[in-house]
Amino acid sequence: MLVYDCSRYSAVIDHSQPSVATSVPTNSEKPVLADLTAQYTEGLQKFDIRRFWHSFVERIWIVAICVLAGFFLALGYLARTPKLYQGHTVLEVEFQEPTYLPSDDSATRMRSVFLASQEALRTIEQNLTNQTLLSRVVRSEGLAADGGRALLGETVVPDKKSTPPPQTETPQTEAKGQGASGGTTFTPLEEGLGRAMAGMVRPMIRRGTRLIDLYVTHPDPVMAQRLAEAVGREYIRNSIERRASMSEEALRYLLEEEERLKTNLQKSEAAVADYKAKNPDALQLGGGTAATGSQQGSGSGSGGPRGGLVEDKLQDLNTKLTASKADRIRLEGELEQIQVIQKSGNNIDALLQIPSIASAPMVAEARRTVRQIEASITTYALRYKDKHPKMIAAKASLADAKDKLREAVVAQPALLRNAIEQGKATENNLGRALQDQQGVAVALNRTAIGYQELARQAETDRALYESVLRQIKETSLSKDVKANAVSVIEHSPLPQSPVSPRPTRTILMGLLGGLVVGLAFIFGADALDRSIKTVDQAENTIGLPVFSAVPDTTDEGPVSRLKRKSRKAFASSNYRVVVETPESPAAEAFRNLRAALALLGPEAERKVSLFTSAVPNEGKSFTSANYSLALAQQGYRVLLIDGDLRRPTMHKIFRFPSVRYNSEEEVDPGVIDCLLGEAEITAAARQIPAGEIQIVDENIAVTGNIHTERGGQLSVLAGGRRSPNPAEILAGPFFGRMIAEACTHYDRVVIDSAPILAVSDTLLMTPHVQTLCIVVRAAKTPRQAVRRAISLLAKSGIRPAGLILNRLRRSRGVGYYYYYASHGYGKEEGAYSRSYRVSYGSDHSGNGGNGA
Repeated sequence: MLVYDCSRYSAVIDHSQPSVATSVPTNSEKPVLADLTAQYTEGLQKFDIRRFWHSFVERIWIVAICVLAGFFLALGYLARTPKLYQGHTVLEVEFQEPTYLPSDDSATRMRSVFLASQEALRTIEQNLTNQTLLSRVVRSEGLAADGGRALLGETVVPDKKSTPPPQTETPQTEAKGQGASGGTTFTPLEEGLGRAMAGMVRPMIRRGTRLIDLYVTHPDPVMAQRLAEAVGREYIRNSIERRASMSEEALRYLLEEEERLKTNLQKSEAAVADYKAKNPDALQLGGGTAATGSQQGSGSGSGGPRGGLVEDKLQDLNTKLTASKADRIRLEGELEQIQVIQKSGNNIDALLQIPSIASAPMVAEARRTVRQIEASITTYALRYKDKHPKMIAAKASLADAKDKLREAVVAQPALLRNAIEQGKATENNLGRALQDQQGVAVALNRTAIGYQELARQAETDRALYESVLRQIKETSLSKDVKANAVSVIEHSPLPQSPVSPRPTRTILMGLLGGLVVGLAFIFGADALDRSIKTVDQAENTIGLPVFSAVPDTTDEGPVSRLKRKSRKAFASSNYRVVVETPESPAAEAFRNLRAALALLGPEAERKVSLFTSAVPNEGKSFTSANYSLALAQQGYRVLLIDGDLRRPTMHKIFRFPSVRYNSEEEVDPGVIDCLLGEAEITAAARQIPAGEIQIVDENIAVTGNIHTERGGQLSVLAGGRRSPNPAEILAGPFFGRMIAEACTHYDRVVIDSAPILAVSDTLLMTPHVQTLCIVVRAAKTPRQAVRRAISLLAKSGIRPAGLILNRLRRSRGVGYYYYYASHGYGKEEGAYSRSYRVSYGSDHSGNGGNGA
């Protein structure tokens, strides 16, 4: 920031803070933009419940009107809506349809699965409001006899001719019901009454049960009960009639199919008998009897056993041939092993490992003898020594037995060759016998193919015929069963009290609807309103502190006679509130602004202040003038510069009579003359008389020495003559020199600049000021405009010190715009009021007072 020296124009840059001496942000100034952006984002993400509450309080009259309108609408609805009574019947849906015959066919199972599902309950629920069903109810109940007046709730005069007939199941009524599923036509009146009745019927499935509540509403309680019973009864009757009609159609089809299948079966059996007579050997093969069924038992005769022997013999020969080949292959393999062993020296132990040699009777006997002798030698060894006679005899017997074993093993290969030759001869004989038997079987098979085809066709026709006969019997027995899965378990009582309209509920709904509409209107209008209304909203949304909240001066009360005189003398509107209405909340707000800016830092760093706004008509000139007056009242020498070179207004606020901007006469020197060096500041600035700075009140005892003793004075540097290129003048070094010169003559310099978004003049002034404040008009300035203005300042490396929230409406409540403010505090005790003299006198006379 810049620190100005009053003796000479110099700028000392404090490197500990972001520099404001240039409009191009340097690396040290980039955190300023990032910090501001983060604050804006944080403010946008916050949900200000207090703002919505104050919006509600501000527009609570809208909510009251909407609630009152909802109340009267509810009363009107109650007055115009007829009373409705409700009949209630309860239906139960079984898991399956009741039947007197056990049935396990697929259709019955699928029907049971469907009835057990929730889809069946919903289907029945929808069918209860079917227009055809309701037309049946109209016809069965005779509701069309009087033109439907009783059903529609119109008054009907009892008459013998118009009395509906008693509800008995006559053949005509039954015929009409049966024809409904087959395309029964209804009269236009019956169809129209059925459509009208659809709005009266309301079925509802009970959660977690298989019950359906059937509600029927009607202005007449007797008619409501009657219709509730009739709808449930007609649905059950219609279901039974539809089932009977479907059964009759199915029975008719089954009878036709039975005749056709019977003819086909007779033809198939005749074809089988003819083929069997022409080909008596057709049953020679096994399986023919099983294929033709019981019809072939008497005609086959002895052919069945012969056919079994052919197949058995063929199978036996094949088995024997296979076994003979396996034995031969096994023996040949063992013979090859023997030959290999013999080439290596007739190893007896290796030969004994061959199964055919080991299992030979001679070898087995010799091995058993050797084992017995070896066991005897083992027993003798426990009793005798090796040279004992018994041991010697036993060893001799063992050697003789081993020789016999060797001879038996050596003789086995020749026996094995003979066995192989015998196996080959047997195998050849079995092969020839198998070939002969296969030729016989092939010949018989060719003859039996045709017979088996005819037999299978006859068997299929017989199965179909028997199945149709069984279904005919079941359908004939079940078509007359008058049972249904839906039944009435609770009949409708006579309604005693209406169900609609309900006064309490209707009024509460009207009040609640009005409240919702009012709240929606309020919060919708608040959401569409993009302006800033409260201090907290401004700080949360913009991210800058609010130094002061200035209420709207149009809400001020009556002023004294001297104040009215001063207004006529100095201004046409209540602009200088610090002087004219010092006890007002607006004047106190500017004293708060003076104190807040005084606490920003050392006095040398806050000499030059600039007030600007985002858009025009925000009150920046009003703020600059009153802030300057407040500083002058505190004893400072203040210079107020009208920096808005496009639309200067300070000459209007302070009523300089010699300033005429719209005329060709020469005007007094002003800002332009000082910038161009054509006039000195001290000569161009107009000093405001002390009488126009001090508090204006005829009851204040001290009138002339409050400010003059402290040296407080206010000088105003008006705009002066107009310049065709103000931006180019401000872009040069002239403005900085003028501010430096002003600091040598005055304690405080206050600048009223142009709007930031309107022109670029303010951005050119900001490098030469120390404190920059933005004036925001409450409930008018768009938030996006303020953000855009601060963004431009941030890009130039300027961080505004804070905000002044101007023209807050006091009618919304003190807490609305400044929650901790207490306007009028100490007013009646003499502070800035006409009671000052009385309080002053009483305090010094010893009477005491209430301490503030």
